Amino acid sequence: MKLFAKLMLAVLVIAMLLPFTILKDDSGKTLMSFSDFEWPDFSRSTLPKVPAVDSIRGSSGNNTIYQWFDSEGNIQFTTDPPPQGIDYQVRQFDPDANVIQSISPPSGETPAASGESGTENSSTPVDLEISPFSPDSVKKLIEDARNVEKLLDERFRGQESAINQ
Repeated sequence: MKLFAKLMLAVLVIAMLLPFTILKDDSGKTLMSFSDFEWPDFSRSTLPKVPAVDSIRGSSGNNTIYQWFDSEGNIQFTTDPPPQGIDYQVRQFDPDANVIQSISPPSGETPAASGESGTENSSTPVDLEISPFSPDSVKKLIEDARNVEKLLDERFRGQESAINQ
């Protein structure tokens, strides 16, 4: 089997070298030469021009939204005022404002501020409304990970004993 692999590798190398050495076209030149190959152009490309912020927002730069209800009762939001005779509300917005509401940190002292350092039963206040993970679920997750590690270790020892027999 090793001889077959070596022969196949030799055939592959010879087949790759044939167009550069023996195989020739009608004029007597080899089919390929190393001068046919070029390095790709690695020069720095230019980035496309980004339009100005005002052109993205619209030519008027209008930050006013009109909210109104159409004849079918559907709510409409437009940058142009609705036709006359329709009640509407004007809404202003700041396009540069953050639209994601921030979360307030939990009130109280942190362990570092109170002088505690790395204790297992620290009394850090945890606001469960802002934390998606409860301490009990984290402990269960760590316990499950340790059980998986034990199971994998047992399987590995079983495989080693089967191999060494």
